[in-house]
Amino acid sequence: MVEISLPGRLEERWWRVSNSGTPAQTAAALSELATRIYRDLLGPGAGGLHRGRCWYHCLVCGPDGTVLDEVEGLVQAFLLSGELRTVSATITARARRLRDQRRDVR
Repeated sequence: MVEISLPGRLEERWWRVSNSGTPAQTAAALSELATRIYRDLLGPGAGGLHRGRCWYHCLVCGPDGTVLDEVEGLVQAFLLSGELRTVSATITARARRLRDQRRDVR
């Protein structure tokens, strides 16, 4: 689940999504959102939104409901894209590590 407010307008939601999928699908969706943030909030047409702070909440759970990563709070808009790319990379690395551990057990 990802929730993001408009920069400088903490009560005005810009993005909210809650999906489920494989680690690869989740990582890809977060990377795509990072690209959209860069384009819509930080690009030339954003009108200075990058200087504002956003309310940000990101919750990533495993298939069994275990919380793998959760961040909530205020963040500078220009940091959001990198934050989501980091979460995406973390999901990919954890999935790879689990796959390798299962392979080693066999």
